[in-house]
Amino acid sequence: MLSAVSPGGARLLTVTHDQEALVAHRLVDGSADPEPEAELRAEEVIPRHPEADPDDPEVEAFWDYEAGFLDEHTVIAGTVESDEESGAGRYWIVDLTGRGTVEPLVRPHPVTGTARALGDGTWYTVSPTDHVVRIRGLR
Repeated sequence: MLSAVSPGGARLLTVTHDQEALVAHRLVDGSADPEPEAELRAEEVIPRHPEADPDDPEVEAFWDYEAGFLDEHTVIAGTVESDEESGAGRYWIVDLTGRGTVEPLVRPHPVTGTARALGDGTWYTVSPTDHVVRIRGLR
């Protein structure tokens, strides 16, 4: 499933149907067939939720379908849907330069709602009651 197009239009971001992998694709020389650039399998890069029952073997993280480009090389993606059984949903900053490192998003306020990238290094969320919009950035 297509999640996002990078601000410069050179990359696409998809999530596999089973939500096991977040895949960045690069468009090369105007080709209509994007080349896979990085495939991040949730089971390999996302740690078990810290509040998950350690005795439950069925607890596993998977990517949310919605993710976005913060800039040409950085993605914000969530595991909120898979985390809801264990506790608060988590968001991840994915650096596509190099091998695709994944770091947890740590902010002074919890991220509520779906994080939607604006493409300029910022993203916004809407509170669960839809009364507050918060715009946040990496800096």
